[in-house]
Amino acid sequence: MKKLEDLNKGELIKADLYSRPNAMNGKYRTGQIFGLDNLAEIKDNDIFFLETLKVRADSADKMIAEAEAQGKDTTDLNVMRDLGKEINALGKPIHRSESIMTAIMNTLQLMITYGIVIGIWGLVFKKSFLIFGLYGAMAGLLISLLFIAPVTASQRTKERIKDTSFGASLMLVTPVIYIGIAGLVVWVIRLIFFN
Repeated sequence: MKKLEDLNKGELIKADLYSRPNAMNGKYRTGQIFGLDNLAEIKDNDIFFLETLKVRADSADKMIAEAEAQGKDTTDLNVMRDLGKEINALGKPIHRSESIMTAIMNTLQLMITYGIVIGIWGLVFKKSFLIFGLYGAMAGLLISLLFIAPVTASQRTKERIKDTSFGASLMLVTPVIYIGIAGLVVWVIRLIFFN
């Protein structure tokens, strides 16, 4: 058996989670609280996910204590299952790889969108679509690295990552698409009337 000082960070977090009263008395398992109901399946080196579960356990402990303060019997299976649904509604914890992959996908979307839009405006000004498209892709990459990727990669629940991706798309992709449509219209008008 390892001593406390010999444990790595992941093992320490798991030890903390296992030692909580609501884990020991089975309330996490009874409430089917995602991630906390079966800690044995989680790898010790998945620090990001374990840290997310620690935050989830803090919320669960607080909500269980509030329910008990209101006179609810948290040893009752139905009461604990209802509480588990409320706790799970806070968001499904995700692994670091999922948040990083979403950040990469958002970056690629931004690069492609900006590349196409700037490329279209290159055609409007009778320049190379490819060169302008490359500048646009680099602008999309820079914007993503500064504003989107770090925020997306740090999200810990599916719901938060969806909200972040939606907000980024709404603010940084949708307006650029309209600019691209305007450029396409100008380019077509130039082709028809001024060639």
